Amino acid sequence: MKIAVIMRKLNVSGGAQRIALNVAYELQKQGHLITLYTFFYDAEKCFPELLKNFTVVTMPRSQHHRTFGLLGILSENRMARAMAYMIDRNTELLYPDDGPAHHVAYYYKKYIRNIPSVWNMNELPTMRWPLELLSIMENRAYHDIPWRPLFLKKFLIRSKTRYERGFIRAQNAIVVFDKFHQNMLKRYAGVESVVIPSGVDVEAFHYRLRQPPRHGARLNLLSSGIFLSYRRFEDIIEAMPHLIEKGLDPCLTILGDYNTDVKYHRALKALCVEKKVEQRVVFFGRYSDEQLQKYLAESHIFIYPHLQSQGIAVNETVASGLPTIVTPLSGTYETVEDGKHVLFALPRDPISIALAVVRLVDAPELYQLISSEGSKHMKEHFSWKRQAGEVVALMERVMHQT
Repeated sequence: MKIAVIMRKLNVSGGAQRIALNVAYELQKQGHLITLYTFFYDAEKCFPELLKNFTVVTMPRSQHHRTFGLLGILSENRMARAMAYMIDRNTELLYPDDGPAHHVAYYYKKYIRNIPSVWNMNELPTMRWPLELLSIMENRAYHDIPWRPLFLKKFLIRSKTRYERGFIRAQNAIVVFDKFHQNMLKRYAGVESVVIPSGVDVEAFHYRLRQPPRHGARLNLLSSGIFLSYRRFEDIIEAMPHLIEKGLDPCLTILGDYNTDVKYHRALKALCVEKKVEQRVVFFGRYSDEQLQKYLAESHIFIYPHLQSQGIAVNETVASGLPTIVTPLSGTYETVEDGKHVLFALPRDPISIALAVVRLVDAPELYQLISSEGSKHMKEHFSWKRQAGEVVALMERVMHQT
């Protein structure tokens, strides 16, 4: 098949980009003809080793528009319509990845050729969480999102949901990572979807035999993610004084581009000073795959406190045998078992994180069990090849039905 993979941006090295590019690469290895289409592109900042395998068509900068705020929604939609006309007319199937790539597919199907579209939805475009949880999911002190009263925020989300339904329902099939978003999509858009968990490169993130951390010795903690307020890095920072009280010597490295949310980065640095752990926390910034591997090898525990749906970073750390603490919200936690593959900590709860860390330090046998069993679980059940195979099977069903 000749497939157009459509993404909003290929100018950062984020989890969404890693997943989409690896699946596209597996599709290409199976003989499918893949072309990437994107609004924003920077070959040096977005997994250059992966991108070199593809033909990339990017929107000219002259057609870029401001995409923030209410008017930004309309501007981004204009960009989506323009990009639809950039896609090869001989394309056989559209594979939009997240929003507003599904808008591009909608306009291609409407104005150019009505071919099948399989949309990979990372998050419902109108909201990250159900409306009833909205009041507790954002922290005004940490993000650059304009503050609005809760009633107004809910009204805007409901309005945008109605606006989005036409674009969503135009897709021939929709892929989600977890049951959480499958239920969200059904509830708010009235559309069914297929759950296909993301994979991991089990060869690159292979198991490493690890020595459990010891009381009194340096404890290397690791976390990662492009800086956005729902990452909740503050929960790890606030957990550190509790670890020190328990006689541990924690040092935290956070991998990820902090220029994506300058206010959040500044607030985290101030929090480190307030908690007197500024000498123990390193904000590393953007990192390469080689640097990631180095930190995975040197760290004792990975902590994933994010309020988000899918954590490719968790798949990678678990596969490498690095004991991992995650908040059981959605996505990743559906595919792992607490106390066997990872440890769960309560969301938005630094004390719970600290207790999970102490538990791993105090129980070397648990530490080694999670290290080995988690890696085995990822190797046996998750891979890019498996994910791509399930995506192709869905694509073929859609092609036969249309």
